[in-house]
Amino acid sequence: MPIVIISPLITKMLSIVISVSAITLYPFIFLSGEANEYEMNHELIHYEQQKELYIVGFYFLYVYDYAKGMLKYKNKEFAYYQIRFEREAHAYDRDLGYIADREKYSWKKYEV
Repeated sequence: MPIVIISPLITKMLSIVISVSAITLYPFIFLSGEANEYEMNHELIHYEQQKELYIVGFYFLYVYDYAKGMLKYKNKEFAYYQIRFEREAHAYDRDLGYIADREKYSWKKYEV
């Protein structure tokens, strides 16, 4: 299980591309305050993605997807939402049973 840390300062410092209220940096989930069940589910999906790509692979693909999105869309916020990991997490963050049934590498069906 991840280590959850509530720190508005850390989430603000890590809001490089867009303002975020939570961010997962394996093995931590940083929150700006109390998270609801859907926000936590979103971050737990990222936690699983990071585990299956041995952390480094996740960050490599995350940056690659963002750079590809920036070149393609020329909009930092839209590029962020097109990252394959964000697309999976946003698609299923309201499905609280998703993680239990999630197939590994489910993010692969998304393209930037």
